[in-house]
Amino acid sequence: LPVAALLGTLFSLTTLARRNEITAMKALGLGLHRLLLPLFLFALGFSGLAFLFTDRVVPEATHRCNAVREAIASPGRGDGSRRQVLLQDVGGQLLYARTYDAAGQRARQVCWERLAEGRPVERVAADTLAWHQDRWVAARGNRFLLADDGTRAVSFDTLTLVGLTLVPEDLAREQRRPEEMTYAELDEYIRRAAVNGEDATRQVVDLHLKVSFPVTCFIIVLLGGPLGANARRAGLTNRFGLGILICFAFYGCVKGGQALGWNQVLPPWLGAWAANLVFAGLSAVLLWRAHK
Repeated sequence: LPVAALLGTLFSLTTLARRNEITAMKALGLGLHRLLLPLFLFALGFSGLAFLFTDRVVPEATHRCNAVREAIASPGRGDGSRRQVLLQDVGGQLLYARTYDAAGQRARQVCWERLAEGRPVERVAADTLAWHQDRWVAARGNRFLLADDGTRAVSFDTLTLVGLTLVPEDLAREQRRPEEMTYAELDEYIRRAAVNGEDATRQVVDLHLKVSFPVTCFIIVLLGGPLGANARRAGLTNRFGLGILICFAFYGCVKGGQALGWNQVLPPWLGAWAANLVFAGLSAVLLWRAHK
């Protein structure tokens, strides 16, 4: 979408400039900013439509595509079932399961621990852990109470883990990648990850990108407007080459900012918005010089 917006801007304005249409408009007293205003308004609306499309259509389509691919590669693993599940919960709780069956909401070969000041004080090892009446119920295992004066072990047939706040969606949620979630779903994912004590820096960067990347359509038209309007002898081929070069540079900056945000070199919001801020500043300079 940003490529189409930029090329359309360059082609239309270059054609007007080569036919002296822009010169005629300026002779009538219309400034460059006034000439470009309809394009900028269109680009702003186009960015809004791009956000709706990438937030409502693309995630579900991407998820279905990946689900089909994973179902072909690994039959039976596309429903959210996972292996080697390790999650942290509130209150210093840790939960490990060798396998998790999302359809049956049941984990096997489970170990649960509760920590106090960084030291384990309670541990449960069970054959299965099932979701029953909004609670996790462990079956066929042992409960260990760890203290300075020794360890006490108690066997049980069933044991309800009352303090565990994780829900089945937490154990199965990694079935959707950030690009497969809408803005609201990814925001909820980040909230749950923060509650569970997980590092969600990458997901926060991707959340900001869900807004900043559609805005790219507007920023790139701001950049292409003065370039196309001031074209004189350049042909459409040259404009096409310039447009592709700008798009590659813009996309490279977007991915670079994303990587810097992922690695916490930049704050997550700045990593997602860095390319837009840089090119918006460049666009402001070009507009100012064109007006001068």
